Parts: sequence; C-alpha cells; structure tokens
Amino acid sequence: MEEFLTTNGSTIIVGAIVFGALIFVLVRTIRNYRQGRSACGCSGCNKCTAQTTKTNK
Repeated sequence: MEEFLTTNGSTIIVGAIVFGALIFVLVRTIRNYRQGRSACGCSGCNKCTAQTTKTNK
C-alpha cells in the first residue's frame, strides 16, 4: 500500500484538486440558477437569451 501511495501520490492529489474544482463549479452554478441569475454574468436585460426565470419560490 505504501509503495502504491508513493508511486501515485501526485496523481491522487491532482485528481482530488480537479474533483474539488468541479464540485465547486457545479454547486455555484446550481445556486445561481436557483436564485435566477444567468450563467453568462449579464445584468438580466429583457433581450438576453441566457436569462433564467425562477419558477419555484
């Protein structure tokens, strides 16, 4: 087991960092969607095709 960790330790660490970043982005996107914010960062003008509407209150 110790040999496996020393051989693959850097790969495991990088994989954990990438996985953490993915989870962060997904959680942030879901929160923004639920709050009615758009993903593109626009101010929510009427002509914006990326504007989301909040249907569940």
